Amino acid sequence: MPPKITDSRPAADAVVEMEEQTAAGARRIVATYAEDFHDGVTLMSMLGVEPKGFVYKRYDEQRQAEEAAAAEPKKATKKATKKKATKKAAKKTTAKKTSKKATKKKAAKKS
Repeated sequence: MPPKITDSRPAADAVVEMEEQTAAGARRIVATYAEDFHDGVTLMSMLGVEPKGFVYKRYDEQRQAEEAAAAEPKKATKKATKKKATKKAAKKTTAKKTSKKATKKKAAKKS
């Protein structure tokens, strides 16, 4: 009598367990070679072995929003620009005063 087909097939529970072990191994390998979290998550999603409950689309939207917020230029305060302007003006006036004093000394020595 030939063997039954159902005898050679593994049980459904064994297949599910094997799939979970394979996915865990794939996640571990991807995590080893990924450069950062985003890279690892992207690769896992491409392979279809992302962790349960993880939605890549939602993660990517949040990441892009954070990058956009960080990329906005910060406004410079007026106090900082005024300080720079006053420092430059002070340097110019001291330079003028020293040059005037030097010319006066030269004129006094000649007389």
